[in-house]
Amino acid sequence: MEHSIKILGIDPGTKILGYGVIEKRGQSLKLIEAGAIRFKSIELQDSLKNVASELDSILSRHSLSRIAMESLFFSKNPQSVLKLAQFRGGLLFYFLQNFPEVFEYSPLEIKKSLTGTGKATKEQVNFMVKRVLSVKSEIKPLDISDALAVAITDSQRV
Repeated sequence: MEHSIKILGIDPGTKILGYGVIEKRGQSLKLIEAGAIRFKSIELQDSLKNVASELDSILSRHSLSRIAMESLFFSKNPQSVLKLAQFRGGLLFYFLQNFPEVFEYSPLEIKKSLTGTGKATKEQVNFMVKRVLSVKSEIKPLDISDALAVAITDSQRV
């Protein structure tokens, strides 16, 4: 019997957090669950409380082997970068309470692993995610396909 691993991919965002759970069995990948967590409040503490509750629910539904998250990218707005960095820190702390390690990948690494180029658009990444996971329906918002791309990238390293 082939060993399977379940990977949770996270596309962290302070307005929308995309997530996706995939299963790797041998060389095949299967979509298990994907979605987006939308934040009503702009307050960082409220967002972290809300996301912890949502993530608790996701973790309780799946026996996960690995967690992978997109690393911080450069933005022209220093306030946005600061808020996202703090939010990511809260997410890392949350996950490290339950997992020995969180694997992080840059947007460039993720795009390159799925499309072959680090300059791919979100739409190109979305197209490749659907192709790799044999998904026929739309994956929207793009935060969800970004999270699945993180999980797929991680699956290529195990």
